Amino acid sequence: MKTEALYHKNLIKTIKESQELNAIDFDAYSVKILVDFLKTSHRRFVDQSIPKIEQNFLLLTKYFEGNNKLKTIFNLFIKFQINFLEHIQIEERTMFPYAKTLYKASVSNSIQAVLLIHFSKYSVADFAETHNNNERYLTEIIFLLSREEEIKRHPLFHILIKQMCQLDNEIRTHAWIEDNVLVDKVEEIEETIANYVATQKS
Repeated sequence: MKTEALYHKNLIKTIKESQELNAIDFDAYSVKILVDFLKTSHRRFVDQSIPKIEQNFLLLTKYFEGNNKLKTIFNLFIKFQINFLEHIQIEERTMFPYAKTLYKASVSNSIQAVLLIHFSKYSVADFAETHNNNERYLTEIIFLLSREEEIKRHPLFHILIKQMCQLDNEIRTHAWIEDNVLVDKVEEIEETIANYVATQKS
């Protein structure tokens, strides 16, 4: 557990210190470490970041009860939240278990990896094709909120904007790691196993 926590700290450090994210900077991190890190991020989004934003949004709509535009923007955030939670559930039901099982089997040179590739109806290509990045919806909500002149003088507005921008940045980084690091690493394992199977047949 201590080693995993250290890897997670190093991963966060790599992300924070990178002026521009580069897949090469993540070479040292295994599929297992990446998946565990991404799942931890999911928990933080669901248990901390989103509830805090929702709470401040609700307080702001109560304070500006007559502002119907603000209520509409809040409803858009609720819609984003529902879609995002569904997105997380799909990843944790499909891509994450597949990636971890494949990695574990390949590291132990298990026949399980070969069987998984051969018989599984799922592949990392399925994830890559259907992976929706939700951050653009959050960016639009931030933009709409920032145009509401009536609420700008309220201290909660600035707190809310800051929280939403932080979440937006974190989700973008999260999605980038999934698309540019995790997918590539899992594809590499799939390719290695497929090549091994091909050589065994010939």
